[in-house]
Amino acid sequence: MIDHECLQQFAGAGSQPAFATLVGRHIDLVYSAALRQVRSPQLAEEVAQSVFLDLARHASKLSPNVSLAAWLYVVTRRTAVDVIRRESRRQARERTAADIAAMKTPPHAWSHVERSLDDAMETLNDAERTAIVLRYFENLTLREVGDALGISEDTAQKRVSRAVEQLRDFFQRRGVAVSAAALATDLSAQAVQMAPAGLGTVISKATALVGATASTAALETARVVAMTTLQKSAALVAFVALAGAGLVQGHLIARYADEAVGLRVQNDRVATEIRDLRLARAATAAKLEAVERRIDARFAAAIPVAPADAALESQMREWLVQVDRLKQFLVQRPEWDIPELKLLTEENWFNAAGGGRFESEEQFRRATASLRDRAAGLAGNRIMKALNAYLRAHDGVLPNSPAELAPYFDSPMAPEILARYEMLQTGKASEVPRGETTRMLAPKAPADVEFDANFYVGTNGYGNNGIAMHTNVREAQRQFAKTHNGLRATTAEQLMPLLKWPVSAAALQKYLDPQPPSGRP
Repeated sequence: MIDHECLQQFAGAGSQPAFATLVGRHIDLVYSAALRQVRSPQLAEEVAQSVFLDLARHASKLSPNVSLAAWLYVVTRRTAVDVIRRESRRQARERTAADIAAMKTPPHAWSHVERSLDDAMETLNDAERTAIVLRYFENLTLREVGDALGISEDTAQKRVSRAVEQLRDFFQRRGVAVSAAALATDLSAQAVQMAPAGLGTVISKATALVGATASTAALETARVVAMTTLQKSAALVAFVALAGAGLVQGHLIARYADEAVGLRVQNDRVATEIRDLRLARAATAAKLEAVERRIDARFAAAIPVAPADAALESQMREWLVQVDRLKQFLVQRPEWDIPELKLLTEENWFNAAGGGRFESEEQFRRATASLRDRAAGLAGNRIMKALNAYLRAHDGVLPNSPAELAPYFDSPMAPEILARYEMLQTGKASEVPRGETTRMLAPKAPADVEFDANFYVGTNGYGNNGIAMHTNVREAQRQFAKTHNGLRATTAEQLMPLLKWPVSAAALQKYLDPQPPSGRP
């Protein structure tokens, strides 16, 4: 049964199974869009409840030509913005501590995109936004997208591709380097998360109080019923702060939230009490704001910032600046930005930023080389496990290409990461010389030959055998010696044609010139 058939059954006959079907079908989309913006599972549940209550109220007004998924996405966006504004005042006093704690929490691999995804979606027109929602948030095929929009499959593909390119341009302007293919993959895999178990049931029960001819009072009652534990606690604290009539109102809300779960409260008494509560809430809004201002003033006066805390905050802000500078450097030099860097956590970036200020290009290159080495280790560990899984499934025969390992990762590995690698060994793994078992595959070339490590992966480990520049020059010197009676080259011109990985003549000559070992990269 399609979305609008379910809506018609709910709007016309008050069919709760039909509405429950819609909730189950779209709850993950709504919850995920809310969670990306409010960054709190409890608040995301609140937003989801509010959105579906709005759907219940407008069920009879929605045109069959409107994509329900796109409508829900837009309403979720607006509701989340309202929730964020409401919560911002309460969170102001906790923001610094929360930022410090968040720095210790590893973000999603696609966190750079996720933070601004919904802002980026706002830049699309309605047709493009609907196409993205259907294709990647609802995971429909291009043919199904075309059918839903009343266009051909080819036109749907062009519209989706155009929208993805606009999103990519948006992120590019924000300093996030991402390809259109990678963005499409991330959207399909990450944009929609599983909503908490039971949330759909809670929403369906709440809308049962509304029915097809829901009054404003019944809707308000349903919102009270669907309140999360966090909302109830927050409401109680706010009303206690006001005392007197506010305290009485808090008790009324708690009482109806508990008693109305199993009842269809649609009588005049409840409607009158809810109306009184709304009037009281409006009358006390100014008082609440005055109380919050006094609390803020007392909080600031009673808890001065300790010198040690101020120093820590200053240091962390400096590190944030350094992290931004490192990321901006990679945006300016995309040849040194590898896809494995997406596997890094914020802690990894902060560790690199804590190494000191970056004044010269060499300092930036050393810092980013350290980040690439850490990212390669994270990728190498996963590649090693996938390689062993592949060998178990293929009687010990090595793959011909790293791309063949894709189905054997515990969680999907970005194709662009595997594309950077090449097989160093093929055939039966048991026939690989013992000294080469740790070198089954490796990146085709280091991103920055002068500073990056020469990384490799095997069946029993991963690692590197030193800076790539050392290996590069050592192998070229061996070839030179074979044709020059064992002599060593002393000029860049002699070795340039023999290098495996090209470097500038100036960098090569600097390496060849006599200098203290510590001066070499």
